[in-house]
Amino acid sequence: MVTEERIGRWIERYEGNNYLNGTILVSDKDNILLNKGFGMANWEHVVPNKPDTKFRIGSLTKAFTSLAIFQLHEEKKLNIHDCIGKYLSNYPQGEKITIYHCLTNTTGIPNYTSFPDFWSKSMRLPSTLDRVIDSFKNLPLNFEPGSRFEYSSSGYTLLTAIIETVSDMSYGDYIQEKICRPLGMYNTGCDDGIKVVSNLASGYSFWENPIHSAYADLSFPLGAYGLYSTTEDLFLWDIALKSSQLLNKELMEKMLAPNLGSYACGWMVNDILGKKCVHHWGDISGFFSDFLRFVDEQVTIIFLSNMAVTPVTHLTKEIAKLIFEENASLALPIEQISFTNIESITGKYLIENDKNTVLDISIKQGELYLTVPKMYGVLYKFKLIPVSHNSSKAIFLTEMVNEQLIFHYSLSGEIENVEYKDFNDKKYIAFKE
Repeated sequence: MVTEERIGRWIERYEGNNYLNGTILVSDKDNILLNKGFGMANWEHVVPNKPDTKFRIGSLTKAFTSLAIFQLHEEKKLNIHDCIGKYLSNYPQGEKITIYHCLTNTTGIPNYTSFPDFWSKSMRLPSTLDRVIDSFKNLPLNFEPGSRFEYSSSGYTLLTAIIETVSDMSYGDYIQEKICRPLGMYNTGCDDGIKVVSNLASGYSFWENPIHSAYADLSFPLGAYGLYSTTEDLFLWDIALKSSQLLNKELMEKMLAPNLGSYACGWMVNDILGKKCVHHWGDISGFFSDFLRFVDEQVTIIFLSNMAVTPVTHLTKEIAKLIFEENASLALPIEQISFTNIESITGKYLIENDKNTVLDISIKQGELYLTVPKMYGVLYKFKLIPVSHNSSKAIFLTEMVNEQLIFHYSLSGEIENVEYKDFNDKKYIAFKE
């Protein structure tokens, strides 16, 4: 079976179950194999996602910030090994933290997005670049700069300030003028949350139905996680990264070389499916994105989603399996059957060896629902759809995401346990509380 057919079969099943939300682009040696939108860009106005729909890309932004710094290095307007104190006067310990430390997440500076009040308060309030820097600059370092890797948007916030200082341009203007326009990326830019961005998807979460995601003010993410783009623009970006169009070959190799562990400069470099992959993912306010570049095979997979619960980073790897002729998980078709004894399976189930994770099964208006925590511990509530039932077990699929609950019955008809298979193909056994 040719690659397009394998991908097509997989897409058809997942799309048929409404498990895909966003836009996916897949290319092989710069030939596009798939470029398609799924689900809704805007649920209120019933606007579907399309290949040219714009999405907030979260931390995929860091790769653009990194390239901007390397461009300024090439132009000799800065040096990546300079200390940040040279450009940010009066920054505490600025004489021991370098630009390269910021690029590689080895500064030791605490990550401001991990502060205790960030999710509940700070991310929702307008701020400025200077105020965000003030929020962490006087804190003690977590470790000696350059000695360890620790992911931190704080370093990329400092890089944003350095780009603006050195170039005498706003971050958004620099990215557009020096990167996007030369590449024809006319649907990419910095989202400040104020100006109207045409064709921009809305970000959603899920609780029984699509709901609005938690609000995040966009006045300060900038070079850490503030850009929007399309899969088609990011495909142009991918092609440019293989050339010397924006940066000479030696500096491009330096930018994409891992430093400590697998982190390079705005990119991670790992073996995925036994192949070298340059990649990064991002999330912000209901948007979840992933960008895989299998450099030796010249295969690229880009998935931009506007539904927080869509397991984008898992699904991109499943698509990679299809391309490299490995077995990918195929969702069971959702073909609902009648199941009348729904009260018997309601209740809370504790996962074996993990008493903190609870599967909460409830009834609302005659329908069964599963409430379960996902990334960052956020709770989601999905409808349970019965697809199989006999004297030994009952199988339910979840709405919106490919998960299964299998209730195993004893000879007397009592529930012995429930087998929970999550989207990651991990299986757990849970027992009623």
